[in-house]
Amino acid sequence: MKTFYCRCGNGLFFDNTRCIVCGLNLGFDPLSQQLLSFEQLAGGAWQTTEHRHFKPCQNYRDYQVCNWMLPFDSEENYCLACALNEMIPALSAPQRRRWWGNMETAKRHLLYSLLSLQLPVQSRSEHAQGLAFAFLEDKRMNPAVAEDYVATGYRQGLITVNLAEADELSREMTRVQMNEPYRTLLGHFRHESGHYYFERLIRDDKHLVVFRQLFGDESLDYASALANYYENQRSLNSAYTDPSSPFISCYAQAHPLEDWAECWAHYLHMTDTTETAAQFGIIDADIDRSDFSSWSSHWERVTVALNALNRSMGLRDAYPFVLSDAVLTKIHFVHRVIDPR
Repeated sequence: MKTFYCRCGNGLFFDNTRCIVCGLNLGFDPLSQQLLSFEQLAGGAWQTTEHRHFKPCQNYRDYQVCNWMLPFDSEENYCLACALNEMIPALSAPQRRRWWGNMETAKRHLLYSLLSLQLPVQSRSEHAQGLAFAFLEDKRMNPAVAEDYVATGYRQGLITVNLAEADELSREMTRVQMNEPYRTLLGHFRHESGHYYFERLIRDDKHLVVFRQLFGDESLDYASALANYYENQRSLNSAYTDPSSPFISCYAQAHPLEDWAECWAHYLHMTDTTETAAQFGIIDADIDRSDFSSWSSHWERVTVALNALNRSMGLRDAYPFVLSDAVLTKIHFVHRVIDPR
């Protein structure tokens, strides 16, 4: 993630909506990928220092769960990120609105990375293989809904995330029950986006042969593979903890497509976190990501520092993973698919 600055010089974070020093409103322009400072004009336009005119996304204006902008003359009411929503939770309870806000924050962070990598981000109304999101509840969180259980997952362009994942207590309980070292809302979004981009970038493509060599046959029966994974999760977890394991996580063993999605998510972890580290002077700012060997070495240094810092604060490791040579080969493949230079 880049660092941003208000026109007054104050440092800003990606999700800020107001500068705490000068009080100006802030908004993110996805086209320029800049967090901009605005003065509000009488006619409703938000004006930058360059006299460019914008308007806030309707979810910014009405619910304060977004901070993205549109050109003032746009006929659309929702920003690039919110326009991808096909279903959001009922907002009758303030707590539900907070959980929805957590969802939107993670989704925008994902989209920032996808746009930075120049990956296609289009709605299903714009493209036959477009992307959409549904944030759904089940009876565990809301007895009034019809669904007994909603699975977080992906199907035919639609990423579904159970609203329970946006509740910190519920998500942490699930993490402990599943014996997972890492479970975050942003991690879910990054993982599920991997399934989407498999369909956009690999299926029926020249990359498919290499994919099968590294990950296996994606046509293996998915339901049977998942059932086998959950039945044997304890023994699989023991195999995964081997430092030489060819899998980045226990869940990556479930099916070749899950292995791919896990490696895709870790590639996004790497790109976003190394960009942040470079912005704060932790690693060289001019690091060349096209040199994968050098870049992955920088990543290793960053994760060691991250984990040491967390331990100094009495927290769990921020990155509790070991990247074996086999795993790095898979992540390098993700890199080549995204950036074939």
